[in-house]
Amino acid sequence: MLCRFLRDQGYLVGVKEEAEILNLLDYEIIKDRHNMRLALKVAVAKNEFQFKHFDDDFDEFWNQLAKGVDSKIKHQANRTPKKQNDKTPSLDALKSWLYNQETTEELSIARFSPLETLTKKDFSSMDEEELRLISQLLKRITRQMANQKSRLRVRSKKKLQVDLRQTIRANMRAGGDLQYIRYSQKKEKRLKLVIIADVSKSMELYSRFFIHLIYAFQNAYDRINTWVFSTAVHNVSSLLNNYEFEQAYKLIAERVPQWSGGTKTGACLEMFNQQRRGWTIDKKTIVFIISDGWDTGEPDVLSHEMSVIHKRSRKVIWLNPLAGNPNFSPEVSGLKAALPYIDAHIPCHNLESLKNAMSYMKHRRRKLTR
Repeated sequence: MLCRFLRDQGYLVGVKEEAEILNLLDYEIIKDRHNMRLALKVAVAKNEFQFKHFDDDFDEFWNQLAKGVDSKIKHQANRTPKKQNDKTPSLDALKSWLYNQETTEELSIARFSPLETLTKKDFSSMDEEELRLISQLLKRITRQMANQKSRLRVRSKKKLQVDLRQTIRANMRAGGDLQYIRYSQKKEKRLKLVIIADVSKSMELYSRFFIHLIYAFQNAYDRINTWVFSTAVHNVSSLLNNYEFEQAYKLIAERVPQWSGGTKTGACLEMFNQQRRGWTIDKKTIVFIISDGWDTGEPDVLSHEMSVIHKRSRKVIWLNPLAGNPNFSPEVSGLKAALPYIDAHIPCHNLESLKNAMSYMKHRRRKLTR
């Protein structure tokens, strides 16, 4: 019940966090509510906004529990049932689509699928209700990416999988008799993310959705740095960390003077490379650039700055909302200058293409040819 309540408040409480909470409750010291509050705050608060508001949310849970009120069940009981011909797919259907599973809802609408329609609908034409539904799914997509496992294995106290190599080594020291069993688990990928998003006039129709995407990434990853640009570049990580989405979106639009202005990608990346003090791009850093590629700056500057980012990073992924058009061709000078230093230039105009785009985080970097 507590985990469900925290999820309703926007905390990303998955299987890993639930297991941590259950382990914490085994300790006698946690039986004290004050100690429980502190332990849970460490386990589930992922950013400054959640850390500041956790105490209030924790108290609210106990207040509701004392009144015998389960807010989610009450909401569902009062909600009017959907009609048979309702064309809005449920979040459960979208979740099943994400995990490549078929549901009763999907099978019952063989001739006309609202799920298929929504996943293939262009982000620029979505209404507020559809964006709200999609934003919930974005949290799950980004959480999947944040919990990726490496091919490397590390020693584990959990008795999940026997590590034969380490078991044999340990028992060789004991004369070859089977006295010790060693266990291991896959090592977590501790990736860093840098997101650089274009908020110029040409991206205006897509800006709100991509801020939703960035906000989801910001709440799923511990090590992430986010920038927006048009004719200048601005670090917006603190705004996304300290405010809920609607207020963060409003503040970003207000504080970025060139919001929906022109585009000078090369100059902005040059500023980014000069200003990222205290944040090192290294071989554990994936750089996402979100832009349609339209640029009024010098192509040579863009080419040079992209080469710097490419050389230092693990991978550079360019998400382009215009690339989903069948007639799209990267003919604009800015994009042509950047392409040699992009590991993956991917369409990102609907949910289907976004799901495919996220899979590129798992792929190895291709060799640079130029």
